[in-house]
Amino acid sequence: MADFELDCRGLVCPEPVIRTKRALAEGKKSLKITVDNETARDNVSRFARTSGCAVDVSEIEGGFVLSVTKAGAAADESVAVKADEKRARRSGSVILVTADEIGKGERELGTTLMKSFLYACVEADEVPATMIFMNSGVRLVTENDETITHLKTLEDRGVDIIACGTCLDYYSLKERLAAGRVGNMYEIQTTLIGADNLVAL
Repeated sequence: MADFELDCRGLVCPEPVIRTKRALAEGKKSLKITVDNETARDNVSRFARTSGCAVDVSEIEGGFVLSVTKAGAAADESVAVKADEKRARRSGSVILVTADEIGKGERELGTTLMKSFLYACVEADEVPATMIFMNSGVRLVTENDETITHLKTLEDRGVDIIACGTCLDYYSLKERLAAGRVGNMYEIQTTLIGADNLVAL
């Protein structure tokens, strides 16, 4: 029996994650969280697991129920160390891509510039720690074979490729994600704030 229940149906990203974070910060040991879409299910599950919790997901009519149980102190410490290591790996340059083209003008030129930029990133001696794709930028990780190839190469070199889950849902592209992983707005915000150097395209 959960000692705290959260009804997150109808809430948009990142509110379900934020409410889960608050409940855990208040010392709740077990949570029953109800969501009404796959994006919220995945975002809350990912956050809870990286926070040292066990997560069990069951499907119900119109949504999902997540049973979140906080681990013991030793596990919490281990997860905290891993989280610190993850943050350390993410420090450095972060590139935020908010469109599938660079600049405003002729679209053909803008898309060509974006392909060239990503190719230049592949060929560079140093790569960014993280690249975040939002708005129409998510097309670069789902629809364009050439940019997907570049991004997979960057991923192989250790770049964390994050695609906004809300944006993927908006464009109905979530099932076509071909490079990187799905992220939520809470994770994106903390990554941007923690960047040593931020480049926005």
